[in-house]
Amino acid sequence: RSPVRQRHNRHKKRRGPPAAMTVIINRCDLWDSAAQFQPEEWVQPHTQHPGVHVNPYWFDPDVKELPPGIQTPKEESSVLVARVPYHMEHIQFPVQSPSDLVVGDVIDTTIPNPHDPNIVHDKYWAQRRRLFSRFDRGCQLDSEGWYSVTPEIIADHVANRVAHLATNFPALKQSTGPDGRPQGIVILDAFCGCGGNSIAFGKIPSHIVSKVVCVDTDRSKLLKAAHNASLYDIPKDKLVFVQCNSIFILKYCYKNGDFVLDQPTTTLPRHMPPPVMPTTHAGYPVGGLDLLPRHIDLAFFDPPWGGIDYEILGKNGYDLEKNMKIQVDPTPCEEVYEGDGDGVGDDFFDNFTTPKHHHMSKNARKKNFNKKTEGEFVNGKELVKLAAEATRSRVVLFDLPRNTSKASLGICALGAGYRGNIKLEEHYLNGRLKTVTAYLGSDYSGLINDSSVASDDGVSGDEA
Repeated sequence: RSPVRQRHNRHKKRRGPPAAMTVIINRCDLWDSAAQFQPEEWVQPHTQHPGVHVNPYWFDPDVKELPPGIQTPKEESSVLVARVPYHMEHIQFPVQSPSDLVVGDVIDTTIPNPHDPNIVHDKYWAQRRRLFSRFDRGCQLDSEGWYSVTPEIIADHVANRVAHLATNFPALKQSTGPDGRPQGIVILDAFCGCGGNSIAFGKIPSHIVSKVVCVDTDRSKLLKAAHNASLYDIPKDKLVFVQCNSIFILKYCYKNGDFVLDQPTTTLPRHMPPPVMPTTHAGYPVGGLDLLPRHIDLAFFDPPWGGIDYEILGKNGYDLEKNMKIQVDPTPCEEVYEGDGDGVGDDFFDNFTTPKHHHMSKNARKKNFNKKTEGEFVNGKELVKLAAEATRSRVVLFDLPRNTSKASLGICALGAGYRGNIKLEEHYLNGRLKTVTAYLGSDYSGLINDSSVASDDGVSGDEA
């Protein structure tokens, strides 16, 4: 068949009932001082096509039957992918040529890389101020952090989205304290690492976000995150650093946003974490479960993806249920991190090193991707469900591989109780796709219903 006929038939197929879940893709362009071209000359708007309607968001984890006219979530065909018409936003700064770049810009090669290039590649070092604009004040990263921390411009953008939700979404409406003043929401940053996203959330005014709970199993990462937060003057009572497995916290510590670990129970939780020595680092409390607040309103996840070789799975080939495995038991899993060429990271700077098993065939690498067998794990689908059950508002955000299957994401959302629509925001930095963030728990149908849109079926085509 000709491409034109295939396209016609695909649109004809969509004229049935609205899908139970629409994954709405929204492109967001961010620009820093390293941009070397005029973006309006580089990016072409997406072609617009009419005829797509998106159901409003709602949540019901116990639903047995969907309302009449809506497809059953048991069918993959119930997931639709729709893209918001793209338009270029106004640029807030002059785009510079390479000769204009000076010390202080995001790209700096004037200072030699002090690290072993096998641990920190020279290209990563040159872009250190993309990770933290205040890097030169003494920001700390471990070998994994160089590859996994969210760059500041993207972390700040996501934080601004959260602030907008906190002030406009009814389920996140701030409560009032004893003094009559509004109290901000409480955010769980479940895999905080060296603190990129936690610091961005901490910048939000306290009447919008009152506390950020920063969780990681690695104490050294928590100490580095606390140190980095101090360099950004985040209030000392706004961030708490909890050394614990995030899956344990989701499973046993919170239900519908309320702390339940201290409630009577007939069985003890599995994999109870050992006691953690409390301390104060850079003015911030660091400790164990005793630091957890009585409730959480919103959760953010930048979970491990299984290694930098995830792109071997192909475009839209990363399946959250099949390819994401997050360890539950406290026994450390043997991992080789990205500093050694194989590890967990968000691939922000693209892959400058190749995995050590490059001698394997492409099919073998694909077949063996993230094949962990020792220990207990949860997959991406289970993680989405745990997050929805733990939060009060059901608002959860996930940083995901940029080749994540949109159909997989939609099916995971349906399995957790989300209905109608979710948003997947693509972050383009200087015109190149770098990261994606999924927003679950709010209504984004207006992005599509109020405009003409190009769309693709959730289980076929380039967007799947």
